[in-house]
Amino acid sequence: MSNSNGTNSDNNRAALEALGEKLKTAKKAQEVDFTPNDRSGMGAGLKYASEFSAAVIVGAFAGYMLDKYVGTSPWGLLVGIILGFSAGVLNVIRAAKEGMDGSGVDLPPELDED
Repeated sequence: MSNSNGTNSDNNRAALEALGEKLKTAKKAQEVDFTPNDRSGMGAGLKYASEFSAAVIVGAFAGYMLDKYVGTSPWGLLVGIILGFSAGVLNVIRAAKEGMDGSGVDLPPELDED
């Protein structure tokens, strides 16, 4: 398929090299600049879990102490657990709202929607 001096083969090789260069530039254009967050997903989840469980434990302890000294057993413990649960949910919502933009940093007031 090539003539006696091999020009057809040289043309094909040059075309393949040009195509290879185009593919390399296209791949570079498609690459996403990935910069990981300061906090991984597991780290954020552990933070939320610890904030929630700490609030429930503190509420339960406060309710238990109220029951012990006032003598309203088991109502103080139940109210303390409910208040601790509510405080824990609010803490998790607040912490998740801070990291909604994906950077883990609070947005400036002018960019924050609420």
